[in-house]
Amino acid sequence: MNGQITRRDFVNGILVGAGSGLILDPAAARPARSADADLFTGYGGVGDYAKANGNTWPVIQAAHRIRDGAYDAAALQGAQPSGQFDLVVVGGGIAGLSAAYYFKKLAGQNRRVLLLENHAMLGGEARQNEFRVAGERLWGPQGSNDFGVPAPGSGSREDAFFTEFQIPREYAWQHWDADLKPLRFARDNYSNMDGFQESQVDVGYFFGTAADGRPDWQRNIWARNLEGTPFSQAARRDLLRWRANNGPVSETESRYLDTLTYQDYLENVRGYDSAVTRMAAPIVALLSGVSIDAACARLGRQLVESPDRPMALSFPGGNSPFPRALLRGLIPEALPGRDFDSLQYGAVSFAALDRQAQSTRIQLGATAIRVEHQGPNSDAVRVIYEKGGRLFKVEARTVVMASGGWVNKHILADMPSDLRAAYDQFFYAPALIVNVALRQWRFLYDLDITACRWFDDADGFGYCCNLRQTMVGAKQYAPALHPDKPAVLSFYLGLPVPGMPAAQQGAAARAVFLATPYADFEKRIRNQMARMFAAHGFQAERDIAAIVLNRWGHARLIEPPGFHYGVQGKPSPLERVRAGYGRIAIGHSELNGGQHWGSALEYGKKAGERAANIL
Repeated sequence: MNGQITRRDFVNGILVGAGSGLILDPAAARPARSADADLFTGYGGVGDYAKANGNTWPVIQAAHRIRDGAYDAAALQGAQPSGQFDLVVVGGGIAGLSAAYYFKKLAGQNRRVLLLENHAMLGGEARQNEFRVAGERLWGPQGSNDFGVPAPGSGSREDAFFTEFQIPREYAWQHWDADLKPLRFARDNYSNMDGFQESQVDVGYFFGTAADGRPDWQRNIWARNLEGTPFSQAARRDLLRWRANNGPVSETESRYLDTLTYQDYLENVRGYDSAVTRMAAPIVALLSGVSIDAACARLGRQLVESPDRPMALSFPGGNSPFPRALLRGLIPEALPGRDFDSLQYGAVSFAALDRQAQSTRIQLGATAIRVEHQGPNSDAVRVIYEKGGRLFKVEARTVVMASGGWVNKHILADMPSDLRAAYDQFFYAPALIVNVALRQWRFLYDLDITACRWFDDADGFGYCCNLRQTMVGAKQYAPALHPDKPAVLSFYLGLPVPGMPAAQQGAAARAVFLATPYADFEKRIRNQMARMFAAHGFQAERDIAAIVLNRWGHARLIEPPGFHYGVQGKPSPLERVRAGYGRIAIGHSELNGGQHWGSALEYGKKAGERAANIL
């Protein structure tokens, strides 16, 4: 086998333990036999992010070493001393970079900071995939991908961030030639998902195979009130009622919606036809991590938006410029330049991240394995981490845990019992984001669409995909927008397991998710595209240049009923986790109840400022 990873390695090495997460089951399996041919991670694209597409196999292996109890007392005792710092930040996503940046802003620029990131690149889920196809440079988001432009002077957190880091608020977009037929594109990867903004995007709906044997495609179905679709009259009526029930949610309604599932709300409270449940289920599964019968109605109700709402925007690589801006603010030499083009498109100077003499140091591929105060009244916290197969230990006057809750509850060795009880109510589910680099996309052009939604059986892959009109840069990024030119088609999906309690769904979905080799996902993607597009000229071997999988094992914090406002008079576990303990501040992105770049910025900043006030 040449040491390659086999399906048996995946089943034995992941499936047993993945149901509880990456690092929970000490009886779970051995790591893959070889890093030479990574059949789990697959192709990662080119550029600075090529070895950091989602949770890669090396990252999972590092987490499994914690799960499997690879570090006994003797190993921990033998960790090499590696310095003293004012702050150690665990996690290099937006939250961690925000914590480090705002800590130094408040505590002083000369304060010594060490940031530990277990992936090969910073950014968390706000990272990007890069392709080179027929001379074109193409980018797609690995996860986090949309934002709204904050109004200047509005005083919002986002407004302050855009101002401080000189993020532009007006953009240039790919040109659509007037000689081509008019098509409308989303400028992010969410606006198209359920047709709420169909007035601004051309969405095709695939209903399977028609009586004549051809694919049954219908375009912009909401514009004609679902006439001509396979939905029954009752289903059409209720789908339109569901779509019209949008707008702000009051605090009273929000509290009520937190007491029941979204399926209960749709079918029992609103009395809708079950077709509404089926229409809403995939997007609920993506954004909540679990099926519609387990997700709280509070989240589901917020998904239905006004068709007139302005579309969100996306940078070419999703929200990757936000962590890059924070990186430049911390270590300017890491991203040379001052303008936005160099921030967004420039290469990272990895050599500048970890120089002994500089006050801020960032180590990649560094996995924290134990964090604890050195004594009950100590003014120092010890952090032990692994890098390159060796253990190191540092002392810090304060620590920010900006890594996700699924990690924190396993490495915070002296966590108070009430904090542990709160973390025990945090459950997570996976998400998969796939970027398919196409050599051409005339098959979509011939269908008069730029986005797709399909209603498929259990053997299908995903439920939606789209091709963006992407932002272009003044100098460095200007791919052509033309059906005969390369482009990126993006798929976003969750993996729900209906009929199970919310926590068990996340575990079961992650087991399948992590046990599936890259080649299996690739085959399913190609088959799905062939089923939908082959009759319109699509040929996988000719048209697909590359496929990158971005697997996020804990992409979604599960929000079952009662999570936001508590049950039986008890407060939400969110409140306790936000408080941290001792000299350890906690600031990961899901502390508002769901992962988002804005909440990562907010809670990272709060944790960094709390750490500065601890000194």
